[in-house]
Amino acid sequence: MQEITQTINEDTIDIFVPIAIKKRGGAAMLMMPKNVKPEDQKTYFDDKLIKTIGKAYKWKMEMEEGKFESLADIARNEKVGTSYVSKVFNLNFISPRIIKKILTGTQPRTLRLQDIIAKQIPDLWEEQEEILGC
Repeated sequence: MQEITQTINEDTIDIFVPIAIKKRGGAAMLMMPKNVKPEDQKTYFDDKLIKTIGKAYKWKMEMEEGKFESLADIARNEKVGTSYVSKVFNLNFISPRIIKKILTGTQPRTLRLQDIIAKQIPDLWEEQEEILGC
């Protein structure tokens, strides 16, 4: 990232840092320029995405333990639609590398839960990583 610093006088310094402001879920978000090295970026934890991954894993464990027999049972228990449960449950089949990046806060800042749930995600992990930018 190239920032430009200029001293105007003894009391004033003018600093220019290229950024982009994007709306995400109704909130403004500062985006780093594309030429910034990954190691220069700070971690970013998407709580909603992390909690939903945890929910998917919990549901998977409950099914394996025999607490629920189907996704419809989970939907009734959680008082949500079966379609939502199905989309969230599919997070169990996302590439472990993508999950690791999300849990460590190193995923692309533009990656959102909606992007993963709404898209038709391929079965191959390499293709998932390519599509989601991880």
